[in-house]
Amino acid sequence: MQIAIIEIDHNHHLIAYNDSAKKLFGHQSLVLNQYFDYRAVFNFDNTVSIDKQDDTIIVLDSQHFLLQKVMASSKTIFILQSIDYLKKRLSKINVVSCHAFDIFATQSGVMQKLIAQAKVFSMQREPLLISGETGTGKDLLANACHQYSPRGDQTFLALNCAAMPDEVVESELYGHAAGAYPGAIESKKGFFEQANGGSVLLDGIDEMSFQMQTKLLRFINDGYFRRVGDDNEVYVDVRIICATKVDLADLVEQGKFRKDLYYRLNVLPLNLPSLQERKDDIALLTHIFVNEFANKQGITPPTVDDNVIGYLISYSWPGNVRQLKNILYSALAQLKEPKLTVKDIMLPTSTSSQLSWVDNIENKTLDQMTKQFEKEILSKLYDQYPSSRKLAKRLGVSHTAIANKLRDYGIGR
Repeated sequence: MQIAIIEIDHNHHLIAYNDSAKKLFGHQSLVLNQYFDYRAVFNFDNTVSIDKQDDTIIVLDSQHFLLQKVMASSKTIFILQSIDYLKKRLSKINVVSCHAFDIFATQSGVMQKLIAQAKVFSMQREPLLISGETGTGKDLLANACHQYSPRGDQTFLALNCAAMPDEVVESELYGHAAGAYPGAIESKKGFFEQANGGSVLLDGIDEMSFQMQTKLLRFINDGYFRRVGDDNEVYVDVRIICATKVDLADLVEQGKFRKDLYYRLNVLPLNLPSLQERKDDIALLTHIFVNEFANKQGITPPTVDDNVIGYLISYSWPGNVRQLKNILYSALAQLKEPKLTVKDIMLPTSTSSQLSWVDNIENKTLDQMTKQFEKEILSKLYDQYPSSRKLAKRLGVSHTAIANKLRDYGIGR
């Protein structure tokens, strides 16, 4: 989509729109000669007043758009253009930077504090280290930090390091020369060269091998590297952003992560709270996801019953924001009424509290049964508190004691 155009008369009735607008909003939201509620269609909140300004930035389906309003003698014309589309055609644009974090729900105090911190950290050159449980949105935060930074008009690339062989990680990040591998006829630029001047996200940095950690440390220190199979050094200016769902300090203590790399990365740390810690945001997140789904399907967003938010708040959300979005999308895909109610939402039912160790105690001593019970308890709780510090706080014991037990039982890696 390049430019979407919508025209309404002075009575707010829709009188014309182009194909790009139809693709963006769907035919059900655009009915000729009917009242056009632009505030609802454009997802305006109470702080936005386009009547007092000719243009503004809006977010639709997690994408930024420039919305312009042109007043004519007999009609009002709305013009929408994708910011990504504009960025590709302008040498530099700063409009996105101010709104990079608008995609986040920040009703909760903990998120307001995080976003304020992220804005400050985004302006620095040092690496960013983003931590948080699975499903909290670490990749979205990394992208927002890039957009908000002075590098926002440059390339942003992301690589998931989890469970990738060293040779793949090395080739993807640093590139390779012709003939470096069987079948490698031509040379290839890696992520660092492709994103020169921009940012690279290394997701799952805790999964990176010691060998790759060593090479990454050298690159962060001076910006030089060699392509695989090449003797020539290359210099690039790239900001490194790392993301992890585990506590890297724990891995350092266990000897599973380089201490020097950890301290090089842990300069500007950002920790995304779990949804359990930011339940004040659930109402706004629900509104965002309902409208997102409706926009993608080209339908009118259903109203949300008053009881739905309370019902959602009462759940623990182990899968965090991603789980909330998936459950709402599932409910909306099957919805047959214009209102979303509690009965439409299927939350996972808790499994039996029966622990498996009870069925496996024959011929075991009390000490063996105690350890078996302890291991199963720690395994179950580690999913909700995925670091020795969080788990120690939950159980009211010392961090060292929990770290030792996790290591002894092989939990967490």
